Parts: sequence; structure tokens; C-alpha cells
Amino acid sequence: MAASTTETNQQLEWREVASRKRSERNDLVKAWDPLYDRRKKLASNNVQAWPETSGELTPRELEITNSIPSSLITKLASGELTAEETLRAFVKRTVIAHHLTNPLTEIMFDWGLERARALDRYWNEFGQPVGPFHGLPISLKDLINIKGTETTMGYVAWVGNVPQSNDTVVDILSKGGSVFYCKTNVPQTLMSGECFNYLFGRTTSPWNTNTSAGGSSGGEGSLVALGGSPIGVGSDIAGSINTPAQHNGIYGLCPSTQRLPLHGPDNAFQNLIVNGVAGPLSRSIDGLEVYVKGVLSMKPWEFDSTCVKLPWDQGEYKEYAGTGRKLCFGIINNDGVVTPHPPIQRGIRDTAKALRAAGHYVVETPTFLETVADSFEKSLMDVLNACGDEEIKRILSTYNEPVSPEIVLPGPKEKLDTPQFLAAANKILRLRQKYMVKWMQTAQTSPTGRPIDAFILPSGGHVAPPHGTMGYLLYEAISNLLDWTCATIPVGFVDQTVDQMPQDGKFIPLSEEDEANWVECK
Repeated sequence: MAASTTETNQQLEWREVASRKRSERNDLVKAWDPLYDRRKKLASNNVQAWPETSGELTPRELEITNSIPSSLITKLASGELTAEETLRAFVKRTVIAHHLTNPLTEIMFDWGLERARALDRYWNEFGQPVGPFHGLPISLKDLINIKGTETTMGYVAWVGNVPQSNDTVVDILSKGGSVFYCKTNVPQTLMSGECFNYLFGRTTSPWNTNTSAGGSSGGEGSLVALGGSPIGVGSDIAGSINTPAQHNGIYGLCPSTQRLPLHGPDNAFQNLIVNGVAGPLSRSIDGLEVYVKGVLSMKPWEFDSTCVKLPWDQGEYKEYAGTGRKLCFGIINNDGVVTPHPPIQRGIRDTAKALRAAGHYVVETPTFLETVADSFEKSLMDVLNACGDEEIKRILSTYNEPVSPEIVLPGPKEKLDTPQFLAAANKILRLRQKYMVKWMQTAQTSPTGRPIDAFILPSGGHVAPPHGTMGYLLYEAISNLLDWTCATIPVGFVDQTVDQMPQDGKFIPLSEEDEANWVECK
């Protein structure tokens, strides 16, 4: 009986801490949301159109929040828009989004307003913008550190964790004139394709709130999809930008390492071979371009020792974009382990058809990923789980916080000693070297005489799944394993009248993972 009572008290302790933190967040949202307690409950699980159709936003606010980032920046730089009006429009849409899908963690609306007004004063005095992001509201994934603002990363134990310095990406974006106003939800430990923790709860996809928003940048994906942010900054070490982009129907860019900044000197972290990167999510490809060009114009290599000195090359960009040059795309329909579900297969076919119609070459590369698929789970997870479960359990033990059933929790036997870790890291390095050679060798069969310009592959084994059923991750995480830049691009929607399951007996699974993936599809 005594043990049971102690356990109950410990369980109440983490719940009380989480409840207090959520109440603080909710009070800050309420201060900016006059309809917080009066907004009606939606009957449909598809809430994507609510900001447009509810009547809560004025035509002017809709015009601002529906503008592509480059248009906003042009108007802000010219004085046609003020930073304050722009921020207020996005905050209004953000609180609506929060009601619909729960994407927010830290609320910085008042702080953002002060920043916006300061930028407007600067423009009024000097008649020019502060930098490439002047007045642009930008949301940040919770793991990105802002001095004086909590970073909890989905842990109840980290309530009260207030960084004493900014991450490098924050310093660069701030110097460039951006306005920070909120941070967004992540899964407990970050190691999940879902977006759930015991501190802030679950974030959902606005297209179907019964389905996953993706992880670990799920809060960013959901908020951006609802138009609450023109550009959200996520991070990725195993599909954490690609998965939310896919599940929320938006654009996402997972850069290669050493290209764009992330953490600062007080928070830097690397495991020597598979490292986290920061990248943008946006409702338009324009947002990805605005972010990369703007950040590179700020010379991040002068702030971050991990960034190489490689400015934006407008000449090379023009060479590939809109010049009539015929490109060659390699199509990868599956990785030999998991066959993507029907809507994703159709998306690949439609993309190939559109590229051919635009005059480009498209070649099938059916076995290109065979070696990666064979090595994926063992190679990647060996490195990511090399520390075992000791640190995670130590953090969770602070308040006896439960382990989320939706995370990838390493076991104690997965902990590696130094020689084992180096062997695992070298295995990945050799795989990358082999695949660079393999890519360059495609010049021998490419109709352009050059190596294939880009590969197109499924964004996942399935579309946004019901909560708690996220499975196979190679498609989302392959860019991290090979350290290749990957953009997730939405090309359509599920159509149940077209995207039919194979008839009984006509589908032969490629593997146990494939069979499990298709069981979920049913």
C-alpha cells in the first residue's frame, strides 16, 4: 500500500507541473484570442479551411497571411506593410490554428510586438529595411534556443529550462530583421514521427485531426499548413522536416550538414556522423528560397564554425531554373523494402508525367537504393541510439514522467563503447562514399551525358497515418543517412475513388516491414 501511494504522488507531480505549464501557455494565448472560450467545436476532422471560411479574419488579414514570403518581404522593405500589422495578422491566424491543432509551446506575442514596432521605427527613421527578413514573422521549433525563453523539447522535466544565449540561427535571423513570436510542439525526446508529449499534448494534421502531424517538427508543420506562419524553422536528424511536410501538405527543406546554421556555442551538439540540421517549412516553394537566400546572405560561416563558406550562387540557380535547360530526373518508385501506399505511388507517376510534359528526361532507377535499404535501420539507429537509454531515463525520472509509447526509445544494450561507435560511424561514411560514386556513375546512362540532376522518391511509405501508427522511416530519413539535401514537395491529395488497395492475392509484400505497412493501409 505504501509503494502504491508513493507511485500515485509521483504521477501527480509530473501531471501538476505539466498542467501548470499548459495553463501559463493558454493564458498567454487567451490574451490575444477574444474567442478562446467561445469558439465553437468543429464537426469535421478536416479543419484546413477554417481560417479562410470562419469569418474570424478580415479580408486584409487574409491577404497578408496568404501572401508568399517574398511578396511580404518586398512590401515590408518598401513600407507598403508595417511589421506590426503583419505580425498582428499572423498572430491572429496562429491563435486560430492553435485552437484547431494545438501546435504552440512558447508564446512570445508581446515580445514579437515590441520587436515589430522597433523595426517600424527603424524604417520610419532611415527609410530602409534592417536586413533580408525585415519584419517577417518566423516561427521556431521548440528545440531552437532563444535567450530568456524556455526550451522544454517535450519533457516535463525541462519546464524552467531557460537558455542564457541564442542559437546561431536565431542570431542570424534576428540580425536579418525577422520577428519571432512563438515556438512549436515536438514529441518527447524528439525521436518520433509523431508529435506528442505529456507536457503540451498532441499536435495533429489540419487535413484530418485523427492523423499525425509528423515529427519531430510536427508543430511547425501544422502551424505553417494553417497559415499561422509564413516560414517555420524546423530541424531534422532522421526525417524530422520531411515527415511533417508530407503529413501537412507543405514544402520542407532538409539541407545537408555544414550548409545552414542551427545551434550556438553553448548548445552545439554533434555525434560526428549523423547530425541535426535546421531548415525551413512553408506553404510555398518561394518560402524555401527566401529562407536559404536570406540566411546565406548573412554569411553564416562567420557565426557558425560548422558552416562552410558557400554563398548563394545565383548564376548556377539561373542555369537550372527557368532557362529551358533539359534536366534528367531519376525515379525511385520504392526502396526494395516497403511499397508506398496507392496515393503516393500515384503522386510519383503524376510527377514523372508532368516532368516529361515539361520537356525533361525521366529515367527509372529501380535498384538505386538497394544498399541503403539493407543498411538503413542498423546503420542509422546504431549511431542515433549509441548512448543507450540512460540520459532519457534520467531526465524522465525527475518527476517520474512516463515514456511516450510513440517514441523510439533505445535499450540499454544499444549503448556503444568508443570503438563500436567509430565502427558504426565509419559504416555510414563508407555508404556515403559508395553512393556518391554511384550517383556520378549515372552519367554513363543519363541521356544528358551528365549525372542525374535529382532523384525523385516517395515522401514516405504512407500518407499521414492515424495517431500512434507511424512506422517505416527510410524514405523520410534517407537524406540524413546519406547527407544529401532533400526537399519535400506536395503534389496532390488522397483520392479514395482512385487510390484503391490491390485486390486480394495481387499484392505480394517485399518484406515484413512492407506487410506491416499495408496492414495499416487497410
